[in-house]
Amino acid sequence: MSAQRGKGFAMSAYADVRHEQLFFERQQSLTLRNREWEDRVEPLLPWTTLIMRALVVVILASASLAIVI
Repeated sequence: MSAQRGKGFAMSAYADVRHEQLFFERQQSLTLRNREWEDRVEPLLPWTTLIMRALVVVILASASLAIVI
């Protein structure tokens, strides 16, 4: 399908959008953040916590191997 040609056809990126439609208002954002369903999923752990836990596991495993051997 080819594009129309001639003076009667013009492509435009213009849209009738108001500024307040482009972002959440502050009160609406706070209301959504405090909703019940926002707290049902626990936040992800940071990398440092995961590395420290893995380090503790490695130290405990190597200590138990040192005792056995």
